[in-house]
Amino acid sequence: MKIEFEVLKFIRKYNMYLEEDRVLLGVSGGRDSMVMLDIMHKLKNILKISIAVAHLNHSLRDSADEEEAFVEKECRKRNIPFFSKKVDVLKYAEDNKMGIEEAARKIRYDFFNEIMEEKRYEKIAIAHYSKDLSETLLYRLSKGTGIYGVAGMLPIYKNVTRPILILNFEKLEKYVTINNVKYVIDESNYDTKYMRNKIRHEILPKFEEINIKYEEAFFRFAEITWEYRNYVEKLFDERVNIIDGEYEINIMNDFFDKEILRLLFLKLNIFPPSKEEVEKILNMKISGKRKINKLNIEKKKNKLYISKE
Repeated sequence: MKIEFEVLKFIRKYNMYLEEDRVLLGVSGGRDSMVMLDIMHKLKNILKISIAVAHLNHSLRDSADEEEAFVEKECRKRNIPFFSKKVDVLKYAEDNKMGIEEAARKIRYDFFNEIMEEKRYEKIAIAHYSKDLSETLLYRLSKGTGIYGVAGMLPIYKNVTRPILILNFEKLEKYVTINNVKYVIDESNYDTKYMRNKIRHEILPKFEEINIKYEEAFFRFAEITWEYRNYVEKLFDERVNIIDGEYEINIMNDFFDKEILRLLFLKLNIFPPSKEEVEKILNMKISGKRKINKLNIEKKKNKLYISKE
């Protein structure tokens, strides 16, 4: 099967795009994003969507302006609308006391959302592939996530899509060779002071020694967690009611009580409490009350009532 049609099958499996969707591609100019750009350009008529490109110039390297010009040139060759913005990410990170990676991600998504709102695009496409998924899985495990959060990097979440997530390193390289895809090299991808690079260049090669096809193995595990997440979301809708801004959770005294409580925190954009703290909340006496992360929590019989301060 041609690699682009493998991507098409993956897009359709997860219903990423509707007909006439306007999709904004986040393109840095690196190999992964240029492969995504090339594939999406080929598939847009089949999918009956329109595409455009957004490029954020982070001003972190001397070559940043050249990379911006490169992406714009490649878009012009394909007659794809191009949007760009130049930001001093280092200064932003220092001013806001943030890490460079965190600052870059925030600015990048703020820019994407700004373009989407102004130009009326419905979806964003990000060029993560299966090795990025492996990194995220290991990173989250090392930080102590649960089953719901272990994969995290979903094919589609809200308006963010990852059309080439199905591809592994070998297929990316093969696609570049067969289609003569031009791209720029980001030297920072090799700097192991960044945790994701450390995982990619020092830890994942050890997995390759155990199983040369570890990317596919991690991907299969991630697919299981995606099914699990969908099931938890379904239970959340069944067990949680919203009454005048207050959330009422029906406690069923099963394992999923914990998952639903933690999911409620996530939906409120509040970092969820630890496993131990969740158990304390669920085991409160009837009429017990707690206050966590600016949320008021009260237990009445077999229900929890949660509201913001």
